[in-house]
Amino acid sequence: MSQKKLEECGMDASSFIKSYVEKHKKELEKLRENAAALKFDGQWFIIGDKEYPQKRLQYATTSFEEAEVSPRIILYPAGEMDIQKAMGLCRELGMAIAVRTGGHQYCGYSSTLPVNMQIDLSQTFPLYEYDTANNVLRCGVSHPLGSWAEKNHENGIYLPMGMCAHVHLGGHVHTGGWGMVARSHGILADHVLAFDIILASGDKERIVRPEAGKTTGHNDDVYYAVLGGGKGGDFGIVTHWEFSPLRDENYPNSACYTFLWLWSEEKMKAVVRKMEQLSKLCADGTVPSDYEFMLTITGYGWINWVSDSTISELEKLGFGDDLSVPAPPLIQLWMCFTNKEGVREKFDDQWFESFAAEDVCGNPLVANRLKNTPVSEGLAQHFIMKQDREMEYPYVKRSRVTMNVPEGFAETYTERMLKIMSFSTGLCQHLVSQMQIYAGGAVAEYGKTGITSYSWRQQAFAMSHDSFYSANWFCRNERQNAEQWQKENDAVFIEKKAYADADMRVFAYTFGDRVLEEVWPFFYDSKEKYERLRSIKGKLDPNGLFSADQFSLQPL
Repeated sequence: MSQKKLEECGMDASSFIKSYVEKHKKELEKLRENAAALKFDGQWFIIGDKEYPQKRLQYATTSFEEAEVSPRIILYPAGEMDIQKAMGLCRELGMAIAVRTGGHQYCGYSSTLPVNMQIDLSQTFPLYEYDTANNVLRCGVSHPLGSWAEKNHENGIYLPMGMCAHVHLGGHVHTGGWGMVARSHGILADHVLAFDIILASGDKERIVRPEAGKTTGHNDDVYYAVLGGGKGGDFGIVTHWEFSPLRDENYPNSACYTFLWLWSEEKMKAVVRKMEQLSKLCADGTVPSDYEFMLTITGYGWINWVSDSTISELEKLGFGDDLSVPAPPLIQLWMCFTNKEGVREKFDDQWFESFAAEDVCGNPLVANRLKNTPVSEGLAQHFIMKQDREMEYPYVKRSRVTMNVPEGFAETYTERMLKIMSFSTGLCQHLVSQMQIYAGGAVAEYGKTGITSYSWRQQAFAMSHDSFYSANWFCRNERQNAEQWQKENDAVFIEKKAYADADMRVFAYTFGDRVLEEVWPFFYDSKEKYERLRSIKGKLDPNGLFSADQFSLQPL
């Protein structure tokens, strides 16, 4: 089912919305009256309004119960004043606030239940100012990553970032900004110099990077909590970020590589084994920390996870000009040399070319070997998915990290992925799986500062394996089948330790249980950190104005 059809399915008021509106007429009339009296400069929509079904749509609405992603009111504020008015309205009517800056949140936590408000900042704060002399980039939270990366490229600068063009800057920084050059430069949040935030009290504050003897305890607590403490929007509403970017001119020998092969079982096992081997060579320093490796394996289906440069090459091979037919299973590899040591450091292509060896995957079907290519160009044009989502189906997702990839992982992984990659099963279950190496790099090094609260900074390797499933007359019980497959994966990879010794997750890629109190050890690497964050939550938001779901820290 295409994204367009998914949206069309939500255009008319559903039976859930009709029933809810009928049952809560008085409360909704009171809300409308109070909202109108505030004279917001921005637009707002209440559940039951004609435009509401389209406004509530986002990435997660394909895959979660409608009641979990249907706010009572959606506000598109025109500026800070609207936000402050909205906070007063929510306090008056006993509503909590979910914050969305755009793009997607896999479990729908940037939306909320129909008793709360969603504040959508996707258009509110578009500022982009680059101070060349001081190398300071100041941005509003509303930028989509795709256009933001292009602006950075125009200025000859870059920052670590993810590969989904339609994710917006606000939520992306909150949850870390994991992405293509993290092994080289850490995560995007590691480069935050300052941010502007509106707290639950309504006060506006500028929070700066902690510095011993210069910043206050309050400043340092807010910085620590906002950067890593939750899924985003848990402690206040950030409106602007300030970054210290990297300049392309300092890394003249950088290179951007993309390889693609048609999938086979043998190639899948071999390429994952090579990633397993390289993770150990990265950990011991054999592979320098400015070599990046990201692997994506996809099954049958309408695949969107292809860069424009790769699409151009596929067109030449007769795949069609828009990949409008289901693609066969593919293996894609994105690799980047960031040249951290500058002009004296030369690019050694052996690590990248090792994947093209005959005993791994052989010559790629598509190969872009872009030597002496700025990293900013790679992030803006080659290491980015410009479509809305990986595959246009509902999904059941998994994403975890490990401190060390165990021996035999490639064989176990191959066995598990084959369960949904056979031709008959693949008609209804569509795999998107990704792996990235972080070992021996800046993710751990930046984590040692202790000024942010992101967990699992010593991780060596991250893996996702997502089942996107068809929901039509031909494919029946596919949600149940996807859930069962993932349950079996959990048992093998975590309980039997075929991937990691413990269940370690990050907020950027949430899945599963929806009550944080029950699963917090998966997301926080110590009880001390968890309780410190709860304590900060108690000081900044004691009444839970920004706790619009149970996947929120409880104030301590």
